[in-house]
Amino acid sequence: MDKRSIPLEQLIRHYEVYNRSEGKSPRTVSWYTDCLTKFARFLQNGGILVNLADAGIEEAREFILYLQQKRKWDDSDTIRTRDENLSPYTIQGYVRSLRAFYSWLHREGYTEENELANLRVPKAPKKLVVVLTEEEIQKVLSCLDTKTEVGVRNRALVMTLLDTGLRCSELVNLTIGDADLENGYLKVMGKGGKERIVPVGSSVQKILQRYVYHFRPEPSHLTVDNVFLTIEGKPLTLNGVKLLFRRLAKKSGVKRLHVHLCRHTFATNYLINGGDVFSLQQILGHSTLEMVRHYVTLVASQVTVQHRKFSPMDRMELGKRKSSRNTGQDNNGNGSRSDKRIFAAPRPKTITSPGKRRDGGKAGYKT
Repeated sequence: MDKRSIPLEQLIRHYEVYNRSEGKSPRTVSWYTDCLTKFARFLQNGGILVNLADAGIEEAREFILYLQQKRKWDDSDTIRTRDENLSPYTIQGYVRSLRAFYSWLHREGYTEENELANLRVPKAPKKLVVVLTEEEIQKVLSCLDTKTEVGVRNRALVMTLLDTGLRCSELVNLTIGDADLENGYLKVMGKGGKERIVPVGSSVQKILQRYVYHFRPEPSHLTVDNVFLTIEGKPLTLNGVKLLFRRLAKKSGVKRLHVHLCRHTFATNYLINGGDVFSLQQILGHSTLEMVRHYVTLVASQVTVQHRKFSPMDRMELGKRKSSRNTGQDNNGNGSRSDKRIFAAPRPKTITSPGKRRDGGKAGYKT
């Protein structure tokens, strides 16, 4: 049997089984399968099954062009909020999925060569993320009522994200057994099934203790052990957290607020406050320093903004004083004596020591 005559959708199912057997997370497996299924349906063009021989690099490039023109909410049950195209980063994800699939086809012997080896990932604009300011964080936290179950839970949730940089999926999967509230650290299961220890500050430790010990609802079932629960005692979901942040953004006036921005804000502030990139890599759960370097760039831009606000020379307003000196008037309309007192260097003084030098003279030092 010619392997190139195998239906593409059948190979996609085989690839899904392979990814599951490799221990990839359910979300990763689902992402690969969804991307490849959309590619196969794009090629079908009227319901005709597509074989592997019909899907090469030219078809992949046509698919990329289709994605670049596709509306974000097409083929989705989600309520359309804005009329916009897919982001360049989403398209990059599709292309990486295709490249990984065709690499697998080559390794498994379905193709003689990797037919997408020369397919490049489209470029995406590199935009610096503007992290949350202290004022914006205060606006968000002030919207939360700390006398109610939901208010305390939401405050604990937001503060935990800002203090640890957890991913949304890591937060909702956090269990009571993973939270050592006495010693102030969390055991987090990250991407690829890698567990790590994430410390928390004293303020987050206190709000978590208050929520868990006094405001956390009774779990709806004995098997429910998640830290963050709904008012019905069910585990909080990813969509639930995203909906919470959309409501907070509207209520607080911080329109750009979203869950992952908390992770960027934590990483940037951690480095600004003196943390090192290696410990940040451990806390965030990155396997390499590549992503951490991105936060170093964010810190550089943040330092530039801070310097503009607190520039010593700008705050001294030397430019105004210089213009006053040129006109012979100070800022009060007086003569130039005040300028001379400000800018004239003091004359060196001679301090005479009662001791004697080795050559017999008096010991005098100039300052």
